[in-house]
Amino acid sequence: MKRVLRPKKPFYILVGTILFAFFLILPSNITNGKAKESRQIHPTSLPMKQTADAEQLKKEINSLHQHNILSATLDINHQRIEKPIYFTFDDGPTKDTPYILDVLKKFHVKATFFMLDGQIKKYPEIAKRVVAEGHAVGCHGVSHDIHKIYAHDGSALQEMEQCSETLKNITNVDSSLIRVPFGSFPYLKEPHRSQLKRAHFQLWDWNVDSSDWDAKTPGQIVQNLTPQLTRLEHMEKTPVMLFHDKAVTAHSLDKVITFTQNSGFQPISISETMQPLQFRIR
Repeated sequence: MKRVLRPKKPFYILVGTILFAFFLILPSNITNGKAKESRQIHPTSLPMKQTADAEQLKKEINSLHQHNILSATLDINHQRIEKPIYFTFDDGPTKDTPYILDVLKKFHVKATFFMLDGQIKKYPEIAKRVVAEGHAVGCHGVSHDIHKIYAHDGSALQEMEQCSETLKNITNVDSSLIRVPFGSFPYLKEPHRSQLKRAHFQLWDWNVDSSDWDAKTPGQIVQNLTPQLTRLEHMEKTPVMLFHDKAVTAHSLDKVITFTQNSGFQPISISETMQPLQFRIR
């Protein structure tokens, strides 16, 4: 009979130890392999171009978000204005402007003042107060004379640039808001219109005329405004009201503001982020 050789016990112990060690190490290697694979597809390790595209998209989204915030019509508490109205004052500052500011402050109303170069220089402290109390400011030119402001090529631009420089020097506000004397139609023609636009001035007109330049009493101003505001409200258009820094205007403001607020209007100042209201060129 042929003799069968059988391994001794130490051999089995050695083989068993090797197999045990192998199966103990294998799951760890598999797990580490999966971890490495996971790390390779992690977003932070995207190719450079994809990462750059993602960053650009993020910037564009942030830009759109900012634009929406800037373009929205908001009050001082960042609440959306559903029924805005704009009080605008020309020809100042004057000795009557402080009383106008007092009434606006009383009703917590912010307005927009289109100032003349000479008046800013004459009443610098009043101009500073307008800005300090949170109102918007812009320029109304220098001469307030259609025969001078449109006298030659570039004259309208020169007046607005001079007024803007004076406004900045005295109030420290660099504003692009302007209103030309007597409105943009029919006097503002080429090349003046294009020159102002290329200089990035934002031209504002109005759609409600208080006619305070001709009114003798505060009551007349209220009577002038009421039908215009009612008409625009029915048309669902935003009123931009024209006033001047005059005594009769100052004494009418209490009733005017009360009427507008009772009608649900929410006064707000003009911002450079808004689309300007301009007369239609016929």
